[in-house]
Amino acid sequence: MIKSGIKNYFVNLKFYFVPIGAFAVGAIIGLSILLPGVLSAIKNFYITITGILNETSIDFTVVKDYIINSVKGLDWNSGLLASVKTLLSRDWLISLFNGCIDLIAADLQPYAQQIDTAVNTAVGNVTSLLGIFILFAILGLVGGYFLTAYLVRRNIAKGKIRKSLIAILIDSVIAPVLLFLCIWLFTLWKPSIIFSSLVSVLIFSITSLLSAYLVHGVKTVRGKELLSGSGILKLFASDIIIYYISVAIVLILSLVINVFSGILIGFSFIEIAFLVISINAESYVKNLIPDKSEEQEELLAA
Repeated sequence: MIKSGIKNYFVNLKFYFVPIGAFAVGAIIGLSILLPGVLSAIKNFYITITGILNETSIDFTVVKDYIINSVKGLDWNSGLLASVKTLLSRDWLISLFNGCIDLIAADLQPYAQQIDTAVNTAVGNVTSLLGIFILFAILGLVGGYFLTAYLVRRNIAKGKIRKSLIAILIDSVIAPVLLFLCIWLFTLWKPSIIFSSLVSVLIFSITSLLSAYLVHGVKTVRGKELLSGSGILKLFASDIIIYYISVAIVLILSLVINVFSGILIGFSFIEIAFLVISINAESYVKNLIPDKSEEQEELLAA
């Protein structure tokens, strides 16, 4: 069981690009809406602010002179790199910005309400567009999961997918929650992946086994048979091995490239691991169903 379970995982890595491709499609659609919308919001904001400034009597030469004098006031004798570092520092830039605002604040005061409205409108538009982008990215992730689940199941299992739909829906809720929990903990403290991943794979293995039992074996397999013998231990062992192989791949990618790229490139490995773990649980339950049962469906070993 351990060997066949691990084999199923490596065989189905051929679907690696399916989740990434689906996510990319969703993200591209979202970007096709986000980028033109942001550019339009910036353009409208610029036109509005330019119109307001044209109505004022602000002398921008004063602002220009203030910026030039501030730059000249840096200690350039300390070295070019040190001066440039100060020039680009957050504190110095904020101080420069506040100084510029102080010079023109009195002239802008009568137009404060108009400027505030323009800023709020621009920020609101960009925020809405970001929400649309995130929505399409999530739809890409969800669509990629179900498409990959279909392909992996068709590659391993023989028979109709209808009876397994409940198990797929349950797993589609639990797997992302556990996956994002592990990723979140990993970004906070890298060694946490060792413990969080172990707890996650055990939780997912148990829920996959339970959902498989409720769908396929609740009327034909006794609970004692489900948990007795070495089969259950081998099932959990293969699940842990499969999951840690995928986690190891993500860790290697994170060390070789960086954390963000490692997670982005490696999440497909973990997603396929979850799917194979779920199907292995179904295979285990179906193998316990007596041959005379009409509900028995055979899963092919990949």
